[in-house]
Amino acid sequence: MENEIFTALLQIVTFFNQPANDEHILAAANAPRDPNLLPIIVRVGLQPHVRVGELASQLGKTHSSTSRQLTKFEKQGLIQTEAAEDDRRARTVILTATGQSLYDRITAVRAAKIHAVLANVPSDQQTVMLRSLQQIAELLARVN
Repeated sequence: MENEIFTALLQIVTFFNQPANDEHILAAANAPRDPNLLPIIVRVGLQPHVRVGELASQLGKTHSSTSRQLTKFEKQGLIQTEAAEDDRRARTVILTATGQSLYDRITAVRAAKIHAVLANVPSDQQTVMLRSLQQIAELLARVN
């Protein structure tokens, strides 16, 4: 059973990590075609004030590589970095109004795509899927 769960999770992760999927979402959201844009905007949108180091860890990138990307998006007016409240040496990231607008467009496109995929799945089964995914997410959050 564990192998089957892992395989299903890997298939989900693989789907969401495919650059072509990000390109389609960015195009539909009328956003710049930057392969680093969607993962950063989505994570910062879901986790306002995420620390740069934590963001780098989530992205599987180095701190310096992530910082360079953030500087680029900050210059584009999409994000803003500021000192963390509890440690002035650490930086956190938030979306600007322009970045929030982009995040909202990306979210709408993604929701429409998921809605289309689930269109033939009865709502009670969708509820079961949601609860199962939330349970898996909670269990995995406890691993580290």
